[in-house]
Amino acid sequence: MTPLLQINVPDSELVLLQRKLELARLPTDLDNEGWAENNGVTVKRVKQVLDFWRASYVWREEEAKLNELPQYRAHVDVDGFGDLEVHFVHSQSALKDAIPLLFIHGWPGSIAEVTKILPTLNGNGFHVVAPSLPGYGFSQCPNQPGFKNKNDAEALHKLMLKLGYDRYVVQGGDWGSDIARLVGRLYPEHAKAVHINHVNLSLQTTMPKPKFDKEPDYTDFEKRSIEQQNHFATAEFAYYTVQAEKPRTLGLAMHDSPVGMLAWMMDKLFTWSDNYPWTASELITWTLLHYFPGPTTPFHMYRENDASMKQETPYESTPTGVSAFAGEMEMVPRSWAEKTANIVFWQEHENGGHFAAWENPDALAGDMIKFFRTVWK
Repeated sequence: MTPLLQINVPDSELVLLQRKLELARLPTDLDNEGWAENNGVTVKRVKQVLDFWRASYVWREEEAKLNELPQYRAHVDVDGFGDLEVHFVHSQSALKDAIPLLFIHGWPGSIAEVTKILPTLNGNGFHVVAPSLPGYGFSQCPNQPGFKNKNDAEALHKLMLKLGYDRYVVQGGDWGSDIARLVGRLYPEHAKAVHINHVNLSLQTTMPKPKFDKEPDYTDFEKRSIEQQNHFATAEFAYYTVQAEKPRTLGLAMHDSPVGMLAWMMDKLFTWSDNYPWTASELITWTLLHYFPGPTTPFHMYRENDASMKQETPYESTPTGVSAFAGEMEMVPRSWAEKTANIVFWQEHENGGHFAAWENPDALAGDMIKFFRTVWK
């Protein structure tokens, strides 16, 4: 394992970025955008963020905040892929008998997602390991095809073992929920419990309705979840298709255009969150955590794990906890989830969306603490 790591984007990259921002070209003939998608990513809004970016945003200040996180790199050997360098946050609790916790982000997230809940988790007796997924941020991307979520799970499991955590618990959202469940399924002697805030338990694009002898009675919360998942599958899934079928092509476009990358990120951050008041600084920092390392390699996860090739998974016996947030676009009723996993904890929240650790960190951290303390033995 390398010593304490600091993010340090080269000055040359910052100079080039500023030049690109100054030369950015926005549409001038879209005064009436009534025909456009209803996602909040208007020319006016993008221009507001761009103006702030050009004049007021300072990456070095945001970089310094990220560098307050204790970061490292370690090498793990992934079967069939050899040595892989993984970047991760490792923040240990001062409390005795702390529980090791593997926190897994998704797309378009990053290690930044752990920052708001980290103090609470450490203070309540959790050693937190939050890696950048392979191909994301400052983790190495596999240089050969076929790297699936199961390989992500293997890499992260081996990272935990390398850190001396033979037993641990796992939390995941977005892709992180898929990978967390795989960790629990593949390494049940080590991963003692799984907590997720994104329920797509069958590993299908959206979870198909299970078969019931009698139709369950759904609460208003559950009815809304079903409607939102149907909307996501029918009206918000184009991004997935593009990133799965043309990751390199799209990546090349995003790699050269910080404003293009910003717009693509804004669409997801706006439409997947629960009216969270994203600041210009947050939008830019989340964008740059993909733009600087290169956005192409995270897209590869969609191609390698194409939804059209996914199959229903077996019943998962690992104790599973769920935090269901009202604004999550992929959430199902508890009765559906219980058909595919050993659900022993379920908590619903009226506030919060897909980025729960960022939008409603107290609620997510509170659920994790309560659930993991209950099942940890």
